[in-house]
Amino acid sequence: MKKIHIVLAIIVVFGMFSCTKIGPMGPQGEPGQNGANGANGLNGEDGTSPVVYYFDMPLNSFNYESYNESWNAYSYIEGFTINLTDLVMVFVNLSSDGNGDNYWQALPYNEFINNTDFYIQHSFGIMGIDDDTGNNNYLAGDVMFSLRASDGSAPYDDMNSDALLLYNVYIIRGVEGKNAQLPDGVNPDNRDEVDKYVLSLKNKNTD
Repeated sequence: MKKIHIVLAIIVVFGMFSCTKIGPMGPQGEPGQNGANGANGLNGEDGTSPVVYYFDMPLNSFNYESYNESWNAYSYIEGFTINLTDLVMVFVNLSSDGNGDNYWQALPYNEFINNTDFYIQHSFGIMGIDDDTGNNNYLAGDVMFSLRASDGSAPYDDMNSDALLLYNVYIIRGVEGKNAQLPDGVNPDNRDEVDKYVLSLKNKNTD
């Protein structure tokens, strides 16, 4: 089956439908090498201020982990620890078959390719928090970006490519042990709405 070729500077098509696991989870593999620190977008001095990090992840930073046939990349948020009460939202920039219509897609997401049964699964995790294997060797604040092809093959033809996948990571702090959440009317799957709300929180905390 012919898969999409990635073109540098044109963000690849990928995605998800509903994030599902195929078969039981096996033992966790060894941590991959951390990617470059994300650019800090809206980091406030107040502990309750939201933060936004921008990660540009080349495909060659994704390492294969055989236990679940996924390709994972890790990026460390320096000087920041994600708490259980924090709300974490991740978006990736996609392109519709290279036609230039780029858009931001909330994760997790599956996208079926070329009207076939083949799809690429994209998800994320926060290491040390949602790691249910008992292996907490990852640094607090590590964000894991994950790619998985539905047929177990490499998600893209050349996983050694330096073509970039662009991610935005939004984190809203919980307050006094309470879980952070978006208010009614803000769609968690709409990056523009999330971005606008996070910016309003930042402005409120700096007034």
